[in-house]
Amino acid sequence: MNKRLIQFKSLFIKKEDRDFFFFLCNTLDFLPYNMELYKLCFIHKSSLKTAQFGCNERLEFLGDAILDSVTADYLYIKFPNEKEGVLSEMRSRIVNRRNMNCIGIDLQLQKHLLARIPHLKQNDAIGNCLEALIGAIYKDRGYKKAKEFIINRIIQQHTNIKQLPKNETNSKSSLQIYCQRDKLSLTYNTYQIEGEKFPFFKSEVIINNNIISEATGKSKKIAEQAAAKLAIKALHFE
Repeated sequence: MNKRLIQFKSLFIKKEDRDFFFFLCNTLDFLPYNMELYKLCFIHKSSLKTAQFGCNERLEFLGDAILDSVTADYLYIKFPNEKEGVLSEMRSRIVNRRNMNCIGIDLQLQKHLLARIPHLKQNDAIGNCLEALIGAIYKDRGYKKAKEFIINRIIQQHTNIKQLPKNETNSKSSLQIYCQRDKLSLTYNTYQIEGEKFPFFKSEVIINNNIISEATGKSKKIAEQAAAKLAIKALHFE
């Protein structure tokens, strides 16, 4: 981006907003137009400023949808021979909450995020802010700029594309690690059900004596993996 143009544009930015303006230019790699929109995406609902300015939840909702759409389209084109299930797994590994938090930290969004949260880097607020930023880009500069940001700054910069199809996820292992870390009891109640044409299995994930999720499958293994995956989503730690 033209540094002289940035310096010229900064003359029309409020003095108190100039550091934020330069941060945005460096992060986005293009000139932001609506500064108030971008400031909003850095206001977490816990901030005292929400009463006056609102918070970033609506932009987060919008950005999340755009992120899913762009990522799905990118993978569909990049891997023309992969099946729907594999593409879904690859997309999940890119847009999952843990990955978005890490990318947000790498982009140093936490330096400008207004939030009353202890141990901010261990919270989902930074990943949510990144999604809100995508929503703000879309509203400010349109779908093309939002798509460029997602592909250039999120997918290509933070994802090993060549290894992506080879990284098979194991939802049961991930859920086990999560439960062990937080000292939660984890059991599976899996049983066979007689169907009209053939038998199938149903599995329930039980954490601390509460049923978190349930799923069915052609085998015990498939049913338990599916139930574990749903439990991960329900617990919001993927």
